[in-house]
Formats: sequence, C-alpha cells, structure tokens
Amino acid sequence: MIIVDSNQMRFVLPHSPAFKLFSAVAQRAGHTLAITDVALHEIVRQHHEELTSAANGYLRARRALNELLAPPQRVQGTPRIPEDGLNRKNFIRREVKRFEADIRTEFLVLPTSSEDALAALMMEADHTEPGLNGAGARDASIWLTAARAAATPERDSAGRRLPVIFVSSDGDFTAPGKSRDLAPQLVNDATRKGRLILKSTIVDAMDAFGYPQQLVDAEEVTQRDALQRVLIDVATDLVGLSSRYLEMMAEAEVTVRLVSGQKGRRCSGDGTTLTTVSGTWAIRFVFEWLPPRHDSYGSNPYRGLPMQIEGTALIVEERDKEAVIEFAPQGISVAGRDSRVV
Repeated sequence: MIIVDSNQMRFVLPHSPAFKLFSAVAQRAGHTLAITDVALHEIVRQHHEELTSAANGYLRARRALNELLAPPQRVQGTPRIPEDGLNRKNFIRREVKRFEADIRTEFLVLPTSSEDALAALMMEADHTEPGLNGAGARDASIWLTAARAAATPERDSAGRRLPVIFVSSDGDFTAPGKSRDLAPQLVNDATRKGRLILKSTIVDAMDAFGYPQQLVDAEEVTQRDALQRVLIDVATDLVGLSSRYLEMMAEAEVTVRLVSGQKGRRCSGDGTTLTTVSGTWAIRFVFEWLPPRHDSYGSNPYRGLPMQIEGTALIVEERDKEAVIEFAPQGISVAGRDSRVV
C-alpha cells in the first residue's frame, strides 16, 4: 500500500499526467493507492479555497478588462464556464464534490480510528513527535493510521509481503536538518523491519517499489523558463502584495536562483518522465538600478523586492506534449516581512 500525504497529493491528483504513470507502476507492483481521511479533508479544503480564489480572481479581472473595452469587444464569459455559473455558490460546491469523488474513486480512504485520534492528541499535548511544540495532532493521526495499515500488509502476485510506503515531505516526520531519514522518535518495530517506509516525494516512492530514479542537476532544472515562471507566479500569489507592487513587479527585471537544495531526481517509463527538485529559491524583482555608492561593496544597489520560496517542484513530461509543472510551497519570506510557512 502507498499512502500519500496531502503535501504530495497535489502532484498525483486523478486525471493528471503524473497520476497515470504513478498508478500504473503501483498497480503492477501490487500496491493499492491510499490516503487517510484526515489528509483527504485537508486536500479538499485546500481545493475549495483555491477554486474560490481563482473564480473570484477571474471575475475581478473580467470586470476590469470590460471597463477598458468598448461594448462590442467586451468579454462575455468563457466557452465552458459562463459567468453566471461562477457567481453561484453551487458551482463551487459541485466542483469540490466532483474533486473529492475523483479522489475516492482512485484512492482507498483509510479511516482514523478513535484510539489513534486520542493517541494523536496526547502526542500533541506531550510534545512528542510528530506532535511537537503543542501542535501536530493532524500529522500524528496520519502517521498512526499508516502504522496501523502496516499491521495488515498487502501481498504481491507471488505472495510476498508488501511494505506500506508513506509519502510525505512534511518535516515533522524526518530527522533534524536536511535529512530524508525517519525521525528517531518514530522508529518502531514496523519501520525497523521495513514494513513501514517513509519517502519524501512521489519519485522516491516509485524508486522504493522497483522503478529506479536517476540524479539530475538541480541547477539545470531551475534554469528552465517554464519552471521559473511557475516559481514567480506562486511566490507572487502567496505574499499578498498590493496592486501597486504587483504592477511594478510585472515590469520588473526578474532573476531566479537556486539557493539550496538536493540533487534533482528523475524516473521515466511508459512515455512519461517525472523530475522532482526540493530546495529554496531566491527570486529578485528589480524595479530600478541605483548609481553605485563610493562606500558600497559587491553588487550594484537596486530598488526592488527580494524574496525566497521553499518547496518541491515536479515536472511531468510526456512525448509530444508540453511539460506540466506543479510546485508545492512550504515557506516563503520577503524582505522587510516576516517569513511564513505555507
């Protein structure tokens, strides 16, 4: 069984190119795809918020555009989504229900037992990993549900016992620092015997059940124009800047640089290639270059907006098709503002 946490589900949502490869390979290996009920609630809530924000943003942009156009040229809606549909709450509700139904069709939903829910609250209260610092009952409940699933393993076509592979990039499950290893406090009999395995990304999970991955140059992946555009768009959406700043950023000189990160990882098969990179990227918007000062050192001073965004990017490439890029942010910081975790 492969249990996918909410931070990795966005990469393998039903109907996505990555899901087609991921599900096919998992099925061939004998694994069932699963998600816990807590993680499902979280991903559905996130989808509701993103869909509502996108629909509202579309309506605002459409109204602003129409104010600048003569009546014959005004936008009358989109071919598939008429504006009156976007204005109704039942449109959002219907689409969210469809989204959840698609996940329930493709993933087994594991219920959280009452015993595990209570134990998770106690772990949070006691500041026991993954319920550290008086928070984390959600993570603890997901981990305990995965451990419970490992007690009744699946078997492949040859009758061999299959491990439960839990896929999550949440730092609460890993050792301190940049380690990809399981946090020492979570090591138990199931993890020691390989019946419960933590993997950080979808690509790592595929490697765990016999679909080998290759290391790739993360800097080369970062230099792709399409990835840089995605990083810029995500960062701009997250910081919630005023319209004045957004207008200035649209005209700014922009650079994107990988500050820290591990090697990129890639796996290929069935005509599809998945590449993933986790790290921290510096994004700099330069509004105006200033004259160098006599007492300054290093690069020229500028007026602009530097920021950093941390997260995981997944690039999905199919033959003769444009690459699909998803980015799951984990934190962002902007000069002059507090950092915040996403």
